[in-house]
Amino acid sequence: MKRALLLLSVMTGCTERIQITPDPLVGLVGLDIIPGDVTITVTDLAPPHRTFQYSAMGRFDDGSIQDLTSQVGWSVDNTRLGALDGNGLFTASQTAAGYGTVTARVHGQSTTSTLTVMIDATIVDTAFPPPRGDLFTPMPITGDPAAPSILYPTSGTRFPQGVASTLFQYSAPTTYDAYRLRFESPVLHLAVETGADRWQAEGDLQRLLSGTGLAAPISLAVDGTLSTGNGTVYGSAPIALLYSADAPSGSLYFWSASTSGIMRGGLDTTSASKLYPETTTCVGCHAVSRDNLSMAMGYDNTVSIDLQSINVASLQTQISAAASTPMGWATYSPDGSQLVVANNGILSIVDATTGAVTGKVPLPATRFATHPDWSPDGSYLAVALTTQTPNNLDVKSSSIARIPYSGGAWGVPEILVSGSSSNNNYFPKWSPDGRFIAFVHATTSSQGAKSAELMLIAADGGPPTYLAAASHRVGADTLGDLSNTMPHWAPRQGDFAWLAFVSARPYGEVLPTTGRGQIWITSVDLSMPGDSSSPAFWLPCQDVTVLNNNPVWAGEVLTQ
Repeated sequence: MKRALLLLSVMTGCTERIQITPDPLVGLVGLDIIPGDVTITVTDLAPPHRTFQYSAMGRFDDGSIQDLTSQVGWSVDNTRLGALDGNGLFTASQTAAGYGTVTARVHGQSTTSTLTVMIDATIVDTAFPPPRGDLFTPMPITGDPAAPSILYPTSGTRFPQGVASTLFQYSAPTTYDAYRLRFESPVLHLAVETGADRWQAEGDLQRLLSGTGLAAPISLAVDGTLSTGNGTVYGSAPIALLYSADAPSGSLYFWSASTSGIMRGGLDTTSASKLYPETTTCVGCHAVSRDNLSMAMGYDNTVSIDLQSINVASLQTQISAAASTPMGWATYSPDGSQLVVANNGILSIVDATTGAVTGKVPLPATRFATHPDWSPDGSYLAVALTTQTPNNLDVKSSSIARIPYSGGAWGVPEILVSGSSSNNNYFPKWSPDGRFIAFVHATTSSQGAKSAELMLIAADGGPPTYLAAASHRVGADTLGDLSNTMPHWAPRQGDFAWLAFVSARPYGEVLPTTGRGQIWITSVDLSMPGDSSSPAFWLPCQDVTVLNNNPVWAGEVLTQ
């Protein structure tokens, strides 16, 4: 038994009697979570949320055991699964399944147990419900010509966290009026029943898939049946959905034919809004400074396209197109103080504050450059370099080159990828860490090049790599002539680097034919040799009925 101590304290002119209560946890030698490893199965995604009560038992050096549940600190490392309160009560989020570790800690002692949350549930599409709820009792027949096929996404597509929605699309040679999507993993058995040939995951259901996909890849198969038929259910071949813990944030600025202006959207939005200008003047070919404060663009002055720049937050003009500095493409120096502006193969240096042209980037005789991109450390300018005078919409027989820059002086261009009449290379873009350059390769001139595909090369040269999965994998097919162009990296890397680009590929049943450029996103594992890209997913904030191009992925606008 632990006793209270009495202390007699003699102070100046007085005597004070103080009672001191010792630490009740003195002698604690061990801690146990009761029960140990736990599996919780969620069978209904609607409230109330599943709960589970943990207890913590302390072992003392005198052999006694005490319940310390309310005295320990509780935590769970995978907060997507749910939360623990101060009394050991776990409440499932019901928006993710997976694995976690529960920890109890007190007085220098700690212990852990494994938590597994499984989701085994069926939901019905309330917008397009199937005719009946008992249509999928028979086991599906697979490998049959009558079975559905999944059109979007492509097997092996990797999604980051924070994507606003995914529109799963599928078709069948027979007209079915009921479909079931089966999402399966070691911790997930989710069925979605619908009467439509597509189903959109958004909100909590999108978060459920992306969070659960961190535990293991998710297999998706689609079953189809006819409510007036003989009860036979046909099942598609499964595809694999991959999810990364990366959450590449920031805005995606892109030009849209719907407004002839610059739109602002992002992975986490289902629609984009027009950023600039308020008028119907056409602007585009834009670039954003690395501090995300400034945007340079080509402004249609009717007789010419001229440089204009704005403050991204206030939309106030910084450099006016009235100064009549012709512009095709531009890039900011890393500190945002300078611009390199390309116009018909000539590279001009512009003061980003005043708009004054301060010089030109020197090029060898009979050489022209366009599509400039300044490296993150400021030491190089990547360009498309050619012997044929380009215009601002087209470049031919171009090489990828980098031009050294140090102390205000420019060096001689270094060829990384040589071009020819049937080997055209353009739109170089530095990866966020500066170690790689993504670019576009085509067998024709760049404007409208159907053969355009994405490539990657180390920043100091070497053999280039085709990003074949990103460029050509669509549904169950490998397709050519998809006009993959205008790559732009997300501003930050995580486990993967993320690359936005334009492609004229099909988008399931929503856009079943090639020909209309839309913005797509792929993951690239820059630590791996060879093609480490994944099949691309569609940026969900776009207007699918119009051309969208020139995605510029920038971080959040910083305050000055």
